[in-house]
Amino acid sequence: MCKNQIMYRKLAFYSDQQTERSSKLDEHLLSLIGKQRPIIGYIPSSTDAERTWYKQQQAYYKSLDADLSVYFELEIEYEPDKAKNLFTCDAIHLSGGSTYNFLYWLRKRGLISLLHDYVANGGVLIGVSAGAILMTPEISTTHICGEEPSHNLTDLSALNFVDFAFLPHINRIEDVENKLIEYSITQSGKIFGCPDGDGIIVNGNGIQCVGDLILAENGKLKSVVN
Repeated sequence: MCKNQIMYRKLAFYSDQQTERSSKLDEHLLSLIGKQRPIIGYIPSSTDAERTWYKQQQAYYKSLDADLSVYFELEIEYEPDKAKNLFTCDAIHLSGGSTYNFLYWLRKRGLISLLHDYVANGGVLIGVSAGAILMTPEISTTHICGEEPSHNLTDLSALNFVDFAFLPHINRIEDVENKLIEYSITQSGKIFGCPDGDGIIVNGNGIQCVGDLILAENGKLKSVVN
């Protein structure tokens, strides 16, 4: 991660966007974007032929007076010429779903470096569940969520915009505190556990937890409430 990316990085980590509890996090997101009626691009983690999830997210952002109008698929309907429209958006939404599949196609389509350039130039990234995990150094937290590996990926390194790991949906995971502690020890780092409706806002060097998160670092656990 270069200095420009740290200076300009604007990131929103969501566990999900399906609950009224996200409203406080939404306010922080809109402030982060800093523009009325922003245009948001959408990258799905896998093919969404019927646009089922895309339409749900369009309705979600419409309620925030934001326009989710650029759909950029990486698989069957991949159209590289549409990248120009994607990277002129005020923000880009990285969807939930299969983290492994998402990472595989981001690499295959050469999007990793393009997303780094986008952030370095002041673009806002919004990650939800799998999309949020992808913004961290690596994706092995998906194992705690019960996700099965795919595409024979052995290199789990991801976008690496932050120095922490992110575990969504902790309200649905059994024995989650011990799993967070174990991860922090084996990875010798820190991991935020996030319940649905809550999240993290990163603006430059600033990191703000929104809601009731848990932080595990080098085997020690503490609550982070804001």
